[in-house]
Amino acid sequence: MRITCKAPPNDELGILYPFEISLNGVDWSDTGFKFTYYETPTINSISPTSGPESGGTMIYIYGANFTNVSNPSEFNCRYSPINLPIPPKKMPGIFINSTTIMCASPGGWGQGDAVKL
Repeated sequence: MRITCKAPPNDELGILYPFEISLNGVDWSDTGFKFTYYETPTINSISPTSGPESGGTMIYIYGANFTNVSNPSEFNCRYSPINLPIPPKKMPGIFINSTTIMCASPGGWGQGDAVKL
């Protein structure tokens, strides 16, 4: 079963709020999940812009409004091939600070393959 809820506006950023559900507006159940508000992150640049096909290049992503409140299992960099009919590859993201994130490049690409990060 799926429930869809619209979050009310809130100016308090980065706070983990408990997510509770009620089917009658009186009795509330704690789901064990948390919800947080954040400013929309922006990406300004990445460095380096290329690396060996074996992967392992540490790529730094520079921007603004990055947060460390996300679920580590969901905090990933996705590498989508531009000219190949294969699925994207995901690598764990590493929070450095509010302006920098780091991700290793995945291996298994061919020489000269381009990806969208």
